[in-house]
Amino acid sequence: MTHLFTRSFPLEDISVVSDGDGRTVEAYAAVFDTPTEISDADGHYMEVIGRSAFDKTVSERGTRLPVFYNHGRTLHGQSSERGSVPIGSPLEVRVDGRGLYTRTRYHRTPLADEILEAIREGSIRGQSFSGRFLQSTPARVPRARRGGELPTVTRTEIRLTEYGPTPIPAYEGAEILGVRSLVDRLGGLSEEERAELIAALTTTVTTPEPGAGANTDTPVEGAVTDEPTAGHSGPSLTRVQARARLMQKGILL
Repeated sequence: MTHLFTRSFPLEDISVVSDGDGRTVEAYAAVFDTPTEISDADGHYMEVIGRSAFDKTVSERGTRLPVFYNHGRTLHGQSSERGSVPIGSPLEVRVDGRGLYTRTRYHRTPLADEILEAIREGSIRGQSFSGRFLQSTPARVPRARRGGELPTVTRTEIRLTEYGPTPIPAYEGAEILGVRSLVDRLGGLSEEERAELIAALTTTVTTPEPGAGANTDTPVEGAVTDEPTAGHSGPSLTRVQARARLMQKGILL
């Protein structure tokens, strides 16, 4: 018997497409080849999603998948009557070299409007899916040995149930690549301007360790800042300024 699982990805590149009315959202629901520590009903292990894991389910269901906010549940994991209503319809669901790409048209409902605004403002940056792991290598999760390395399990076939945005992503390790692809496919920008925007949107914060000297920096993974780092050769734009520039050009809405 297979169990229903959920996986979430913290992706900075979830974005609202400039398509006239700004109701189309692009995001990845899953990322391949990203070992991630998991502790669930199967045990404690490292999980990798294989590159062919979604091939069958996408060919069978594709754009017929439902789209829910936070799997139709509250933040406490309870069923939500309001959240159980689909917030959008898939326009495109496909597998590419990075992962499971989705392009979704959001409905004109109060809940969908609230989520779209949160995505535009950057307070929702995660995309998630639920489904069943039909095939894995190895077939059963080995027991982790005390003091040893965690076993690795590769999910080779996944049957999707649904996908959608989530406010609290739990699946770590997704690289911030979508901003780069978003900017790179735009016309009318110089190479310098593209590089500047990408650097501002994807840079991380560095902060001194407690008690460390002023010149000792420790990276804070996934963090962003709205202020340029003094004395640092980082991006000349802040994240907020970069987003504002993209909005002015009609790239982000």
